[in-house]
Formats: sequence, C-alpha cells, structure tokens
Amino acid sequence: MFRDMFKIVNIQQPTLKLLLLLVLSGYTTVLQAQQAGEVRDQEFIIRKDRVLTLPQKPRRFEIIPVLPTPKSTASFNYTVQPYFLSLPPEAIRPEAAQKQWPRKQEEIFPGFVRLGYGNYASPLLDARYNFTEEEDYDFGVRLMHEGFYTGPVDGSNSAENFTKFNLDGTLFKDFFQVYGGVDYDRHHFNFYGYDPNNELLADFVPNQNTLNTFRLRAGIQNLEKMESFNYDAGFFIRAFNDRYSAKETELGAKAFGDFWFDDYLSTGIHMNLSLTRPEDELYTDINRNYFKVNPFVRYRKSGMSIVAGANIIFENDVTFNKRSDFHVFPKIDALYMLADEFGIYAGFEGDVLRKTYMDFVQENPFLGPSETLLNTIQNFQAKAGIKGVLNDELSYEIGAAVGRFSNMHFFVNSPADSLRFNLVYDDDTRMINYTAKAGWHINKVYRLIASANYYFYNTNQLEAAFLRPEWELNLNNNIMPTDDLLIQFNANLMGGIQGLVNFGPEEVNLSQLPMIVDIQLKADYRINERFSAFVVGNNLLNRQNQRFLNYPVRGIQGVGGITFKF
Repeated sequence: MFRDMFKIVNIQQPTLKLLLLLVLSGYTTVLQAQQAGEVRDQEFIIRKDRVLTLPQKPRRFEIIPVLPTPKSTASFNYTVQPYFLSLPPEAIRPEAAQKQWPRKQEEIFPGFVRLGYGNYASPLLDARYNFTEEEDYDFGVRLMHEGFYTGPVDGSNSAENFTKFNLDGTLFKDFFQVYGGVDYDRHHFNFYGYDPNNELLADFVPNQNTLNTFRLRAGIQNLEKMESFNYDAGFFIRAFNDRYSAKETELGAKAFGDFWFDDYLSTGIHMNLSLTRPEDELYTDINRNYFKVNPFVRYRKSGMSIVAGANIIFENDVTFNKRSDFHVFPKIDALYMLADEFGIYAGFEGDVLRKTYMDFVQENPFLGPSETLLNTIQNFQAKAGIKGVLNDELSYEIGAAVGRFSNMHFFVNSPADSLRFNLVYDDDTRMINYTAKAGWHINKVYRLIASANYYFYNTNQLEAAFLRPEWELNLNNNIMPTDDLLIQFNANLMGGIQGLVNFGPEEVNLSQLPMIVDIQLKADYRINERFSAFVVGNNLLNRQNQRFLNYPVRGIQGVGGITFKF
C-alpha cells in the first residue's frame, strides 16, 4: 500500500505537493486544537484522478512598422489681390466724463481787512477787495492808512502819516488783455531836523509838508506768453504837488515787444517816453523831454546767454559843455554756466538814467526848493563776476562793477535852512561797486536772502559822495515752523555816510553819520481760515539812526493787530 502511494507521488509530483501542503495545514490545525485541549478524529482522502490544467499562452504579435512620410515636389504660390475702399477715417470725439469727480476746494476770499495799533500813536488800516465774479473782467480796490502821530523829536512835531488808494481793473479777451488803474498817494510829515535841547527852540513849531501824487494808467498785453511774438504797451498821466511851489506833471509811455525765431534766438525792443513839466520857486515853464529806444538780440542755449543791443536816447536837459541831446550807447550782457554750481557773467552798458522831481523827493522827502533838475549820464558801467547754485539749496553771486557818471546827484543841507536839503551834482564821478549775494532755502521751512555792497566814489567837484552809503548789508530771514506761523527776521545795516554841515559861506565841515543798524521782527499767526494775528517790531535795538543829517528815526516801534478775510 505504501509502495503504491509512493508511486503515485512520483508520478504526480504536482499533486503530491498540493497534498502535502494540505496535510501540513491540517497538521498545524490539529496541533492548535491539541494545544487547546481538544482531540478529534481525522480522515485523509487521496485522489489519483485529480488533474491540474494550465491556461494556454497567447500568440506573439508583430509590431507595426512606421511608414515613411510622403513628400511633394510641387510649389504653391498665393496671389493677394489689393482691394482699396474709399472709406473716411473714424472720427473720434472725446467727451468729458459725466461723473462729478470730487476735488478739494479751497475757499478763496476776495477781500481782507487788517487793523492794528502801536506805540508812537500809530494806527494801521489796510483793506482790499477784488471783484472776480465775472469771467471777462475783474477789478480790485485797496485803501491803506498808517499814521505815526508822535515821533522821536518833540512828540507831534515829528509826526507823519501815509495814505494810499488804488483801483485796478483788467478786461480779458481771446488773445490779449487790457489793464488800467488809478493811484493816489499822500505823505504828510514835518521838517523836524532841529535840536530839541536848544533852549531857543523850546516852543519851535516846524513847517509841515504834504506830498500828493495822482496817477492814471492803462495798457495792453498778450495773454499767451509762449507765443513767438509777445508785447506789452501802456501809458500813464501823473500829477504831483506839495504844500509849497513844487509841481510836476508827466505824460509817459512804455512799450516792450520781442519775437522768438526759435527756442534759442530772439530779438526785441524796449521804448520809454517821459514828457515832464516841473515848477518850483526858482523856475517855471520848463519842458523836460526824454525818449529811449533799446533794440536787442538775445541768444541762449546750454547754459549760455548773450544779450547784445544799444541804448538810443534823446533828452533835452541843459548842462554846461553839453555836446548833444542825442546819445547812443552799447549794451552787452553775457552769462555762461559751466555747471549748475559755477558760472561767469560780464556786461558793459552806457545809458541816460531818467530823474524827475518826484524821483528825487521819494528818495529824500525833506528836499527843499531845487535850482535845476538833471538826468544822470552813465557814460559806461562794466561788470563781471561769478554765480551758481550748490545742492539745489544755496545760490550765490560775487562780482564787481566799475562805472563813470556825469551829473550824478547828491544831497546836502541847505545853508539858508538846515532843515531842508538841496540837490547838488558832480560832473565826473567814478564809482566801484563790490557786491555779494546769497540765497538759501530749506523746503518751505526756512529761506534766507542776503546781500552786501561796498561803494567807492571818486568825485570831481564835490568833497565827498554826500549822504550816499559807503557800504550796505541786508539780511532777510523767513521762518515757517508750522503751516499757521510765519516769522520774519530782518537786519539792515548801513555805514560810511557823510553829510555836509554849512555854518556860513566861509566854513564848511564834513560830518560822519553813525552806523545805521535796524533790526526788524515780524510774526503772523493764522487762527483759522478767516482770522490771523500779526505783530511787527522795528528798530529793536532802539538806535538813533540817521539816514539824513539831523533827522533821527523812531526808536523801538511796534504794531500789533488782526487780519480778517471775507
């Protein structure tokens, strides 16, 4: 039996393996059951007729080969036929957006009133209103009055006050505007240049004077200043008089025009006409005529600027050894900036400087009766220097000028009345002027403007350049620590002024005036959009400055007040 079994196993090895696997599995199960403590009867059946069959292996297929890409030798040509259609271009009409975009509107006030008061019994009124409602025209009116009803010498004996009235208007057209206005100026003062400590003058009442000036003006100019041709022309009529015999009427006209060939080259012309008729105690029925034409050519490119022209003047003043009423002088100005930080400039010019009686009295209001009125002949003035801008904050200029003048005017105290001044002229004056200027700004917080000048005069007929300063220094500081506060600190210094003291026809002395130092402080604080407060202080060192001999100015003088916009 066992032999037959081994035969079967040898004959059917696969079957035997399977059976052995089953036997071992059952044996493991029996062991597990025995371990569990349970013994069961087992029966094994061996089948000889069990046949195992395997699936048939599939047939092997061949891979399809890649066929070659067909190529063509034929050429294909395409002909594009143009078709022109007479269609108009599309018209584009831009239109403004209908939506109302919000924007910040700052309220603009057409008028303001400034009221103030200070020591020396000094009221201040300054009012202005501009009418700008219409689109084609606007006009404005201004009234200002400032009084000092007491002064540095004997109270009211040195009082003075100023009054101004201005009316301005402009009419706008498509390409030009017409402008005009009316001006009235009044200056009332006393001749207080006497010694208040003199016992003989204890009850002295000085003479008073009032200067009245009335002016009517009108003009026309183009609106678009970027055009090739620009112009500005106007005329004025002026009437002047004082409390005494001084009178002067003037008919004047000024015109300017220029034409730009391109961005670099232009030509232009300035014209000035002045017809005056002055009167005084020592002369009447005098006609002083003056006409000046200044044609020029200007070229500027790449930091270079050159202006070349001529001053052609006709004037009819009567002077000793005068050759002609007709004058022709050259005028040349050149500037070349090597860089923003450094540049050089030079110039040469001759001219006739127009001087009217009103010009003299505005420079020195204590002028007495004049014997003659003369223009100043600038035979030549040559200048040269350097200038530039450093770090876009500091600008500077340093230079010198040399000139020769005829009929240059000076002031001396009158021998007949020391309270008044006379006009005197020098026939040949040489002058050298050394100048330095600087400007510095730090954004909107701080700005400085400074200038210094030194003058050297060499006179021919006069002993000195009477009442002209030898040197000047001006400092202007603007400080804006906040948007609502503006502070101005200014200093004006002047020295080397010499006056002429006449005690009689045989004794003449020179008097050196003390150095002038005027420190000024201004502050303006905005309370709101309509109200602001201000304070002004002049001559803070309380110096007895004298710009004119025997006429000290006011000491410490302050004014405070408010400004209202409406």
